[in-house]
Amino acid sequence: SAHFCISAGSQQSPPTMKRPLYSLSSLVLFIYQGQSLVVLPTRSLSRGLLQSSSPLPSTRVVGTPSFQHGRTPDSTSHLQKWQSSSNQYRSRFYGLYSITSDSSVNDDSDEVPLTLAMAVGVITSLIGFLYAKCMGIGFKLLWKYIPSHVLRSTNPMFKLLQQYPASYILLTTTLGGLVVATLSTLYFPNLFSAHDFVHILSEKDDNGEKMAKFPDKARNHLMQVMTLSLLTSISGFSLGPEAPMVTAGGLAGVSLARKYAKSNNESTGNINKLEETLAYAGAAGTLTGFMNIPIAGPIFAMEMTSRSVGLSSSAAKNWSVGMAASLAGITFVRGLLVPNAGIGGHFTYASSAAVGAVTGREMLLVGLGCGVGGAVVGTCFHKTVGFLKSMIWSNKSTSASTNCDKCIAILKKTLVAFTIGVLSLNYPQTMFWGEGSLQCMVDGQCTPFSATPHGIPSVMTQFAKVNPNLPFSSWTSALQVGTAKFFAIALASAGKFPGGVIFPLLSNGASLAHSLVASLGLSSYYLVPTMVMSFMASCLTSITRTPLATVMILAMTASGITPLSVMLPSVLLASYVSVWASEKLSKESFFSYSS
Repeated sequence: SAHFCISAGSQQSPPTMKRPLYSLSSLVLFIYQGQSLVVLPTRSLSRGLLQSSSPLPSTRVVGTPSFQHGRTPDSTSHLQKWQSSSNQYRSRFYGLYSITSDSSVNDDSDEVPLTLAMAVGVITSLIGFLYAKCMGIGFKLLWKYIPSHVLRSTNPMFKLLQQYPASYILLTTTLGGLVVATLSTLYFPNLFSAHDFVHILSEKDDNGEKMAKFPDKARNHLMQVMTLSLLTSISGFSLGPEAPMVTAGGLAGVSLARKYAKSNNESTGNINKLEETLAYAGAAGTLTGFMNIPIAGPIFAMEMTSRSVGLSSSAAKNWSVGMAASLAGITFVRGLLVPNAGIGGHFTYASSAAVGAVTGREMLLVGLGCGVGGAVVGTCFHKTVGFLKSMIWSNKSTSASTNCDKCIAILKKTLVAFTIGVLSLNYPQTMFWGEGSLQCMVDGQCTPFSATPHGIPSVMTQFAKVNPNLPFSSWTSALQVGTAKFFAIALASAGKFPGGVIFPLLSNGASLAHSLVASLGLSSYYLVPTMVMSFMASCLTSITRTPLATVMILAMTASGITPLSVMLPSVLLASYVSVWASEKLSKESFFSYSS
C-alpha cells in the first residue's frame, strides 16, 4: 500500500521523499496502513466547521509510493510521530469523515449496534404512523362530522351556527386554544419542545453531560407532546406536527437508551453516547413513519441541530445510525402496515408531463432571487415572533407560579387563539398546518380549498376576503393570503402553542411566490412552478437551516409528472443561498443553538 507523510508548517519534504505528489491548502489527507481515509478541514474552510477558534498551521501533504524508489522509505517513524497529533487535530473539527475497517481509528463507530438503532426506528416509526392516523380521525371529527351534524340539526341551540356557519371556525379555534392553554399551563408547564431538542443536541459534547438535560422520565413527556400538538393542529392552528414528531422521537429514543443501558449495566460515558445516538434514531423513525418517506426524515433531524449549513458534531457521528433507523422504519410501515398503499408524492407543480427547459441564466436568477427573498421572509418571521413574544409575555417568567399568574397565562393564550380564529374566518385557506391543503397553494388555488383533504365545506367560507375555491385573481389576492398565513404562524408560535413550522412555511412560501410571479407578469410554463418551489424551500430553510432535507421533502412529495430535473437545480441553489443570506441578515435565529 502507498504511505503518505504529512509536514505541518514546513515547505520542505522529509528527506526520504523525492518530490511532493500533492499540495492542498485546505485539506490534510493521509492514508494510514491502507485501511483508513481521513479528511480533515483546515483553517481555509468555513470557520463554522471549526470546533476551535485557533487556526491550524499551514499544512502540506507529501509522499510517494515506496516501490518507486526500490526501497522502503523511512516513513514509519514519521507516521508514528504524527499519528498521535493527527488524532488531536481531528478532534478539533466538526467535519471528520472516516471510511475504515479499524474501529480504533474512529472511536465513535462502534458505540451503538445498528440492529439496536433499527429496532428504535421500527418502534418510533409506529409512533409516527399511529399519530398520523389519530390526526386524520381528529380532523374528520372536528371539521367534517360535527359541522355536518350541526348544520342539519333541528335543535334550536344550533340556530345561530346554521345562520352563520363560518362562526364555527372562530368557535372551534378559540375553544381548542382554551383547552391547550389550560392543559399546558396547569398540567404540563414544562413541556419538552423541538427548541429543547435543537438546543441540547447542538451543544458541543465535551463532558458528556448534555443528555442529562433531557427529562428524567422522558417517556412521560412523550404523551404530553403528542396530545397537545395533536389538539393544536386539528383545532385549526397554522402549526404542524413535524417538529413535535422530532421531539417525540427524541424522547422515545432517549427513554429506550436508558432502559437498554440499565439492563446492560453500561458505563456513564457509554450511556450518554447511547442516548444521543438513539435520540437521532428516534427522531428519524417518527418523521419517517409520519411522512411515509425515507431518508429525508433523518437528514432533517440532523441538519436542524446545526446553526448553519451542514451537520453538528453530534449529528455527523450518528449519520449511519439515523439512516438505518429510517430505512428500518419505512420497511416496517410500507412493508407491513400499509403494503398496498401507493408510492410517490401527490403535489403537482405542473399540469402535464411535457419536457421543458429552464436556461442556465434563468436557473441562477431564480435560485439567487428566491434564496435572498426567502431569507428576508424568514428573518422577518423570527423577528416578528420575537416581538410578539415580548408583547404577549412582557418579560415575565414563562412558567406561571401563582394561581393568578396561571389564569393570566391561560387568558393570554386564549386571546391569541381568538385572534388566529378571526384571521381564519377572513382567510380560511390559512387554516391548519398546510400539508393536506398544500396543493391549493402550490397551484395558486386552481385546486379549490374545499376539494383538498383538509378543506372545509364551502358554506363555512362565507366571510372569506379571498375566495379559497377560486384561483388568485391578482397578485394582491395572493399577497393577502400569504400575509395572513405569515401572521397566523407567527401568532401561534409566539403564543407558545406546541407545533412545528415546516409545512406551514412551505404553504406560506407558495402563496407569496404566486404574488411575486403575478406582479412580475411571468407566464413561462416551467419557470413559474420552479419559482414557486424555490421560494417555498427558501422560506423554510431560512428558519430551520435544513437545505438538503427541505429539497428532498419537496422532491419526494411532488407528483410523478412534476419536472424535477428542470426545477431542482434552482431549488437547491435557493435553499442554500437562503441559509447563508439569513445568517448575514441577522445573528439571531428561530431556534436556540448551543454552539
